[in-house]
Amino acid sequence: MTRFYFAAVGIVCFVTTAFANEPSRDWPRWRGPNANGVADNRKLPTQWSQSENIRWSVKLPGWGTSSPVVYGSRVFVTSELNQEGKKSLLTLCFDRTDGRELWRHDFGFGVNQRVHEKSNLAVNTPAVTADALYVAFGNADIARYTHDGKLQWVNRYLSRFGDPKMAWGYALSPLVLEDSILFPWDHHTGPCFLIGLNPQTGEIAWKNERPIGTAHATPLLVEHHGQQDILVPGKHRLTAFDAKTHAELWKYGEGEGPYNGEIIVSPVFGDGIVFAQLWRQSRIHAIRLSPDGKPPELVWVSDKPGGVEPSLLYYRGLLYVLMDNGVLVCFDGQTGKERYRQRLGGDCNSSPVASDGCIYLSNNDGQTFVVKAGTKFELLATNDLGERITASPAISGNELIYRTDSNLYCLGASVGR
Repeated sequence: MTRFYFAAVGIVCFVTTAFANEPSRDWPRWRGPNANGVADNRKLPTQWSQSENIRWSVKLPGWGTSSPVVYGSRVFVTSELNQEGKKSLLTLCFDRTDGRELWRHDFGFGVNQRVHEKSNLAVNTPAVTADALYVAFGNADIARYTHDGKLQWVNRYLSRFGDPKMAWGYALSPLVLEDSILFPWDHHTGPCFLIGLNPQTGEIAWKNERPIGTAHATPLLVEHHGQQDILVPGKHRLTAFDAKTHAELWKYGEGEGPYNGEIIVSPVFGDGIVFAQLWRQSRIHAIRLSPDGKPPELVWVSDKPGGVEPSLLYYRGLLYVLMDNGVLVCFDGQTGKERYRQRLGGDCNSSPVASDGCIYLSNNDGQTFVVKAGTKFELLATNDLGERITASPAISGNELIYRTDSNLYCLGASVGR
């Protein structure tokens, strides 16, 4: 332990050297701190199995496809439990160091909702801040907890707006803004709204009307040219809103019709460019953001469609697209030139992450492929956890936290890597 003295003000500050030198453990929302799936300067494992490089693992009650989030010494994840025909929606908290369950809570099931056979209502990734945990489920329920598990409020959209009998439920994750919690209300019959909830009460703080259309992709908060924009996928377009005033700035793409724009792939931002798809299995559009709320500039459009479910990964100037059939495609981010197209194997729904020159991509068979970042394909390792992976991993410190359907794993490299 290192001790620092600040004699002038009479303060003694103790800093644990091990923690001071360790990279951030926080992975607080869908796709991490910057919503891009990237965390460099780590010592992550590249090889593991059900018995190798496992720091800890725990069996989850029930199952789900939501991704884990991490804040400090706690890991949070959601699950749906079905016991004797009774369904429960659970929020779970585990100790980051050893996997001990710290608390679990069921805040009530709310209204049931049809879901795809690959998933259930535990599909939305939570968001966590310094003082709160926000969880959502596929039946459009959203709630706030303290880190210690005290339920502070619940907002149930279906009982408020009526049940539109969505085909596959609501898969988007809550987005924490400076003044509100963004949790849109989109479906195929309308009306549709962009909604910001009061963080303290859960009540609607502001609401913008939106065109009719379905969307399952999580909005993206971006900072550029001294401004913050909310980029909202759906309706066969990408729409930008001012993060402070919530006013619509521009829309890219145009569509119409009740079943229009059902999108799952989340956009990603890097080097001034947003990479997005406008509909299920549509082509990839690269657009450069402009200052002063002006419309973006088109940079390139891919010749072939992107995937349906795995979100895009932009890393070190290259765009990686994981197709649902297990094919990995690499594009030059500035020109759109395809660098390679390589089959990994197995169907894929999980979104990839990247760290220190490695791309981590998982399939539904429980395998994770580690690919070297770059313009030429190089497979570094294939690792198997033996159970389906559809959730995206969290990068926490020097470890990876994976959620299979019903287990949680903390993976770390052997000492000396």
